Amino acid sequence: MSGRNHTLLTNSIYHIYNKTIEQKRVFDDPKICQKFLDILIYYRSSQSILRFSNFQNLTVDLKSYYQIKIFDRRTYRVSILSYCLMPTHFHLLIKQKQENGISFFISQTLNSFTRYHNIINKRLGPIFLHPFKSKYIQTEEQLKHVSRYIHLNPYSSEIVEKVINLEHYPWSSFGTYLYQKNDTVSETEIILSLFNNSRTRYKRFVLRNTEYQKTLEYCKYLNKW
Repeated sequence: MSGRNHTLLTNSIYHIYNKTIEQKRVFDDPKICQKFLDILIYYRSSQSILRFSNFQNLTVDLKSYYQIKIFDRRTYRVSILSYCLMPTHFHLLIKQKQENGISFFISQTLNSFTRYHNIINKRLGPIFLHPFKSKYIQTEEQLKHVSRYIHLNPYSSEIVEKVINLEHYPWSSFGTYLYQKNDTVSETEIILSLFNNSRTRYKRFVLRNTEYQKTLEYCKYLNKW
């Protein structure tokens, strides 16, 4: 389980983040990144009654049957508003929809991903620090800024060299916010509603203070996040 010493509130939004032990670069491989997202999608739903590995091994017909339930928003433990995978860490902006939804979702996701990663790399032990970090989002203004922080992460950490290329970073929901893509991970409605549902306004907001965020990113590592 999560090992948290405080309760995460249902119908509230949280910035959830975690990093790998000893700064291990787990998310360098596109195949690994996609597997992590697939696991996120699966355990988001309360209908994920099988282990993910068992779900993957179902026949085509059975898997299709379960997928109908898994993609039904009424079954969601959490809504993933935005996300970003970085080589050594991840960020999620999540709304809890069911009691203990976030803790269960993160626990199942990280346990499943760790099993997968350890099998293919023939290793043992945890990958991520324990417990995961969470920050309660109290205001709409905070929600806007945390969303921007998450989407700017590849640029502020210098994974993406030019800010103009940020929207093409494949392991972030930023492209989904700018273009109405068929993204099965993130739900953009809540945050875009704060910008009158204008993708252009949201893009302008995110890209407005890119250099300042680089300074914040540097401060984060000075403080040994």
